[in-house]
Amino acid sequence: MQYQICSRYMERLYSFYSPFYDFFFGKLLEPGRRKAFRYLSRRPGQKILEIGIGTGSSLELYPPYSRVVGIDIAPGMIEQAQKRAQGLNNATEIKLMVMDAAQLEFPDNHFDAVVASYVITTVPDPHQVCREIIRVTRPGGQIIAVNHTRSENGWYLGRVEDILAPLCVPIGFTTDLDVLKVMRETGIHIQSTVKCNLLNLHRIIMGTKNNHRHPN
Repeated sequence: MQYQICSRYMERLYSFYSPFYDFFFGKLLEPGRRKAFRYLSRRPGQKILEIGIGTGSSLELYPPYSRVVGIDIAPGMIEQAQKRAQGLNNATEIKLMVMDAAQLEFPDNHFDAVVASYVITTVPDPHQVCREIIRVTRPGGQIIAVNHTRSENGWYLGRVEDILAPLCVPIGFTTDLDVLKVMRETGIHIQSTVKCNLLNLHRIIMGTKNNHRHPN
């Protein structure tokens, strides 16, 4: 029940944000998103899932002839993304859907790559979202996340993030989640990270799904 309440809250909140999301958050978050796409394989014909596609600002960044599925829990965000998709002409197949990232409606091992930008710190159950990411990624497939992750214990910034977390939750995200730890705990093999955005507050996290069975 608590999960459903939180999920509905995020759905309404980000639908409310959708008309002006790019205006307020674009300059802050877009550089990291664009940088992350430099690490995405350019192989034509890939099946790629983007979780939390938002207003679709990433759609123009996909390699030509990709097969992209973009999901978001907020219908308002998907509406904005659909408008943006109509103006593209880069030979990319695009399908946009309203969907909960913790309950992906795709079979196992379905995608060659999964992209999740600024998502893991916004969801009620980040472990479940990461389990779903690894479930739908084929063995050896790319997993690319862009996110803030809590600083290590002993760093002054980590204490600040802990203090700010309760204040940030009502506006749609948290600052005290160790995203790297969550990804590792759910079986995602992290290969490398790159700092990005203003003051290097976010990271591009590049991982993969190993051939072994992911944890339940």
